[in-house]
Amino acid sequence: MIARPFEVLFAALSSRLGAAAEPLSDDAIAGLVEQARTGDAGARRTLYTQHVDRVYRTVRGVLASDADAEDVTQDAMLTVLTSLESYKRRNEVRFAAWVTTIALNTARRRFRRRRPELTATGELPDMAGEAADPAADLDRARERRALLIALAELPERERTIVGLRYGAELNASEIATTIGGEAAAIRKTLERARTRLGERIDELLKRGRT
Repeated sequence: MIARPFEVLFAALSSRLGAAAEPLSDDAIAGLVEQARTGDAGARRTLYTQHVDRVYRTVRGVLASDADAEDVTQDAMLTVLTSLESYKRRNEVRFAAWVTTIALNTARRRFRRRRPELTATGELPDMAGEAADPAADLDRARERRALLIALAELPERERTIVGLRYGAELNASEIATTIGGEAAAIRKTLERARTRLGERIDELLKRGRT
């Protein structure tokens, strides 16, 4: 199987839209939401930095390009920050799940008829200037591309479930609430998709080294 766990691979999808932020607890996020509702600009900025990469990782796997994902991420985060009054905290639905639901809906509205585009051969494309990159950076770049190609080959529902699990870091119950279905079925779908992804990423990376 692949050398790096999916959590690490998805971390490589993170955007440059916001600085890396130390994750806060659910209670801390809830407090920020209340402060942001009163107009606290600092709380709004913190909510943004806490969630922008999570949103980007989620939508990047279902869209055709980094640019599309960045546009959707910015639109989704704007919707989040201007719709805080509509969020109701419930034990089974974290703020992160509400945010990623908005992100998925934004992606569907804007790109309803578009699918991620594969390279012509389904193999890893060449990258300009790769030879000058340090070996570790080159490996991460190839892993990122392999992940995106493998994700694009999954059925849409499986791709979405994987993105919500590893991009948004939601659990099976939260995913079921977000997209519909039973948590047990989500777990089975996720296990199947993980196996297919791992095998395909291995195949792509091996081809890239030969």
